[in-house]
Amino acid sequence: MKRRLAAIGLLGALVPGSCFGETLMDAVLLAYQTNPTLRAQRAELRAADEGVVQAQAGYGPQMNLSGQASHDAARVQQGPGLFTPATTTDYRANTATGELSIVQPLYTNGSVRAQVGGATAAVIAQREALRQAESELIQNVATAYLDVRRDRETVLVLKDEITALTNEFAETKARGASGVLTRTDVAQSEARLLSAQAQLNLAQGRLEDSNAEYLAIVGQSPGELGPEPVLEPVPDKLNQAFDSADKNNPKLLAAVANEKVARGKVDEAKAANGPNVSLRFDAQIAPVEPYLEKQYYDSLSVMATVTQPIYTSGLNSSRIRAARDEDDRAQLDVESARRAAIQAVSQAWSEMASTDTAVTIEQRQLAVEQEAVKGNRVEERVGLRQNIDLLNAELELTNARIGLVQGRHDAYLARVRLLAAMGLLEVRILDTDAQTFDPAAAFRAVEGRGQVPWDGVIAVLDGIAAPSTPTPRLSAPGAGLQRPSSAGAR
Repeated sequence: MKRRLAAIGLLGALVPGSCFGETLMDAVLLAYQTNPTLRAQRAELRAADEGVVQAQAGYGPQMNLSGQASHDAARVQQGPGLFTPATTTDYRANTATGELSIVQPLYTNGSVRAQVGGATAAVIAQREALRQAESELIQNVATAYLDVRRDRETVLVLKDEITALTNEFAETKARGASGVLTRTDVAQSEARLLSAQAQLNLAQGRLEDSNAEYLAIVGQSPGELGPEPVLEPVPDKLNQAFDSADKNNPKLLAAVANEKVARGKVDEAKAANGPNVSLRFDAQIAPVEPYLEKQYYDSLSVMATVTQPIYTSGLNSSRIRAARDEDDRAQLDVESARRAAIQAVSQAWSEMASTDTAVTIEQRQLAVEQEAVKGNRVEERVGLRQNIDLLNAELELTNARIGLVQGRHDAYLARVRLLAAMGLLEVRILDTDAQTFDPAAAFRAVEGRGQVPWDGVIAVLDGIAAPSTPTPRLSAPGAGLQRPSSAGAR
């Protein structure tokens, strides 16, 4: 225990900041701003945004400038002739060559169009992945927060039990010394006290583990934690939860977007069989002769290039088939995500309903156990009950108190998991005033960079007669979840 406390204290000292979140939303907001996993996911989204810019660059011109400077030296030796002596001639020159090339695509049979569509869908998929990471983070924070509160309350319950058992043991021991109770009664009281002390020691160990988990997830040690807030918007009917999951579940929406990416790959592969038209401009300056300084010739050419594949030895056909297979896989991933959403909503709803009922029963049980302890204590004093009856009643009361603490813990987390399955577990929904990361603003910061004024015209031309794969039924947004037949009101 001492080593665990020392390790947690050392880890806490390494974490910047001394203020402690007192509410669940304080902890969520702190983790939202500082969690490295979530920040890495945002960086990955910004990289996906750049993918759209890179794809759109296919509409614009590509300009390349190359140059070369050289120093050339040569020596020509000629042997003596009949009437001429031997000669040696040295040639030296500093020359340079420059070339400018500009290529403007005019038509790619929809290849660039498919790339832009796929990159845009990839951004949507990455946004949903960010939402999923945020949802998982909130779930982890809520679990850590409630674990600390549960374990703290459990420790308090066990301390209350030990206080009661200590007093009970002292009284039993005194009554045993006077002959009113037997040595068996005294031993039973002492055994229950020792058992409670062992349980307290274990509970304190679990509390320290929960504190360490909280520190790792939130970024600071837990302070005084307030009660959990009421979660909104938890629906009243199961069908409402299914409807929300169909529209908002991030894993499902990411799978739909990824299928669109795969469909774009099919269109891109098909486009390779069509013509490509581009306009090319070349300008060059080069020396007339290798060793004639300051004597250059200039060339300028403008040409339109049309490329039409005739035969590729099955390469393009194979790429199309492979892309279709990948799209089939992506469609099945969508169906798998839909089934997972059904399961997540159904399980969370069932858990919420069962834990709510359990909490109601445990509250009634706690009231009854309290009355039972009072009655057993009075009746034991007048000899109507044995000492073991009182000890058993006190143990059942402690178990009821701990069970109620655990039940409230489980009921709240069931609501958290339900909101996650519905796609509504986001900081911006839980706290409308919170400063949150805006994916649309991050995209606008890079959108359109490097584009030229005629990109829109080229994009329209590229869509003429371009191949297009129809949207499959399973991947269509709003296709709907197939609900279990037992779906109904809570």
